[in-house]
Amino acid sequence: MDEKQVFMRIREILSGRQAIPVEEIGPDTRLKEDLEVDSLDLVELSMLVEEEYGIELFDEQLGAVNTVGDVVRLILESVSARD
Repeated sequence: MDEKQVFMRIREILSGRQAIPVEEIGPDTRLKEDLEVDSLDLVELSMLVEEEYGIELFDEQLGAVNTVGDVVRLILESVSARD
């Protein structure tokens, strides 16, 4: 699993959930301001990510997530720590 694969998957999830074209979502896209992700959306996203990647994300980690790139980095760090 590499950064590009994780990014593509997160972009696909966010596009479907937020009804935004996938090509409009980049690493610097802000979750709240650009994609209108609220706290419930973030919890649902974290649950999907936890299940898909076999990791556990904590509230304090999610609180530090602002962009799509932040989500990707958090996933990669969590997978690396797990392994």
